[in-house]
Amino acid sequence: MDETLAEKLKRLGMKLGGEELAHPATRNEEYSVESVIPGDELATIYGTCYRVRKNLDRLHAHGSATLIIEGQIGLVADWAHLANLHNQTAEHVVFLDTETTGLSGGTGTFAFLVGVSQLTPDGLEFTQFLLRDPAEERAMLTALSQYMTDARAVVTYNGKSFDIPLLNNRYLIHRLDSPFAGLDHIDLLHMARKIWKKKLVSKRLSAVETEILRVERTIDEVPGYLVPQVYFDYLKSGDARPLIGVLYHNEMDVLSLTALLQYFMQTFTNLDNSQESLPEDLFPIVNLLIDMGQHAQACDLFQQIFLPESLTTSSDWDILEKVAGVYRRKQDWLNAKKIWEAAVDHHQEFGWFELAKYYEHKERNYQGAQFYTESLILHISKQNLSPFTRKQRLDDLQKRLERIMAKQNKKPLANA
Repeated sequence: MDETLAEKLKRLGMKLGGEELAHPATRNEEYSVESVIPGDELATIYGTCYRVRKNLDRLHAHGSATLIIEGQIGLVADWAHLANLHNQTAEHVVFLDTETTGLSGGTGTFAFLVGVSQLTPDGLEFTQFLLRDPAEERAMLTALSQYMTDARAVVTYNGKSFDIPLLNNRYLIHRLDSPFAGLDHIDLLHMARKIWKKKLVSKRLSAVETEILRVERTIDEVPGYLVPQVYFDYLKSGDARPLIGVLYHNEMDVLSLTALLQYFMQTFTNLDNSQESLPEDLFPIVNLLIDMGQHAQACDLFQQIFLPESLTTSSDWDILEKVAGVYRRKQDWLNAKKIWEAAVDHHQEFGWFELAKYYEHKERNYQGAQFYTESLILHISKQNLSPFTRKQRLDDLQKRLERIMAKQNKKPLANA
């Protein structure tokens, strides 16, 4: 008889995750999973696994958000390069988060709890698959596959780097087909990093919850760094009571995914009502629109929020430079110059550089080009740069200045 993949790995000395872990002790029947965590046994062809389910209505509050997500995923899907989801509604996606025996993601790490949810006409259907015993893993993976049957996409937070690769690995070890193979995936961590690059020091989901979604977790939660140890303690003692806090932690993570997708969808949908938002909150949205090739929308939003008097040296000048580049390519010199001139006022190098190029090549105003080039030379000469870098940059600018002055000597300025 042919060996299974799991048997081959075992023969080669590789551990299959939970095989060396203790089975839950039976001395605490009073505090078994079934006794302290309301749920039901779900039968699969590989045995049973434990399932916890609850339905949350549309008015259920999660911080400042509810569970109502209306409309099409639209630009969120476009940002994730999933054009086929552009016209899909959020009811067609599954929100997923795992709790695992470690963060290494190696063969010995497995998910002992998988939380998933889907939107329904009435609200949110939330489900958790819990391993009472590591021996139930194949049954749990099978149950998860059945749950994912009609999913068109999965939404996670850091799932592309951790949750989904880990689950795919467990399916491979058990010689099962992964439901995530080829499934569209929206990882909200990447969008959070893009939008709140400066606003949030930490981009962890807990930080986004606190600062953006205004979610406050109760003291019942087991913090993420303690989750693996709580599960190992359960396997040793059989006392499932501490797992209640782990399930609560997982539930809050999954609900936050729903609220965060709603936040992003509303942000993209309500661009015409952007006057109520601060420019520093919306500049990253402009940046995302540019990255997605939505230049017209990006410029429209920028025009609504751009207030030169509100800018500071700590503003998102990288984004402003990118917007000016869009205007330059459109040959909208009026709006490009507004940004470049604001940049000069706040000692941003690209402002001097772009204005020097503009006056030299577009206006043929060599006196203006000379002024901005000399101003940039003075600025760079005062910067704390390495001798090599300073010399290289000043040499380049000196060549530019010499070229401008040569042009100025050959052709007198009009209206000088």
